Amino acid sequence: MATYRVVRVCVICLVLIPAMAYTAYSAGGDKPGKKVKPSGIWGRVVMRDSGEPVEKAYVYAYVGKIEYRAASLGIIGVTDWVSHGSGSDGSYKLDLPPGDYFVVARKRQSGLNYGPLSVGDYYDHGPGRVSTRVRKKKYTEVNFILMELNEPLFFQGITAVSRVSDTGIRGRILDEEGKHVPGTYAIAYKDDDMQRLPDFASTITDDEGNYTIYLPSGGRYWLAARSHAMKVPVQGEPFGRYEVSDDHSVTVQDSTFLEGIDITLRPFDGDIPEGYRPVH
Repeated sequence: MATYRVVRVCVICLVLIPAMAYTAYSAGGDKPGKKVKPSGIWGRVVMRDSGEPVEKAYVYAYVGKIEYRAASLGIIGVTDWVSHGSGSDGSYKLDLPPGDYFVVARKRQSGLNYGPLSVGDYYDHGPGRVSTRVRKKKYTEVNFILMELNEPLFFQGITAVSRVSDTGIRGRILDEEGKHVPGTYAIAYKDDDMQRLPDFASTITDDEGNYTIYLPSGGRYWLAARSHAMKVPVQGEPFGRYEVSDDHSVTVQDSTFLEGIDITLRPFDGDIPEGYRPVH
């Protein structure tokens, strides 16, 4: 069974945006058995109006309680765990370590399990937000009711803009040898205080290292990139800031994409900001 670990974004430090290994588990309707991890969630995903099952929807789990995330991290951050697409009967299964989680389900018409939501995608960001507790050696049933996104909206705070806007930044994330780095994020700040939660995060980089940050308007933005989340950076961890300008900033015009903004990841050798407290 494939295992990846996903991303989650930290609380006070950019220097801080987190560890993104990315974890997915098979869907298919079977209740958990002896051959899977001993704890997690399972259930079905259906449409609100028709009750019809939703195939190829993805379930995302964020560490922590919804009250905490709503207050300090915004509606949704970069996810910590994600399932495989739901089965034809809407069923899914996601193995998780014991703990508290905020869970959501989404289906993008693109078929992808990442990236900003667009009009026509299915989501449950309304009253359907769910907090759940996973207990040791047990599975919790969590069902989802989706609706169609009929108008664009922005999620800000440490999240990517949730719609495709006509303003933004595009580029690649590379390693020191100039090779593409998939599965990472570029992040943008509205000021030069980069030791905090970013204001915007990009789509996850593809196999060629390409990212897109969608922005609500033009202006000056300060850029960085990381492949990790929810942790303080450690010595040697891949980390980068935009190096073409001395202060790591770019200027974006309204209704325009600034192209070719590449960011190089290097081993982190900085200091952890004073007063930083990791989230548990």
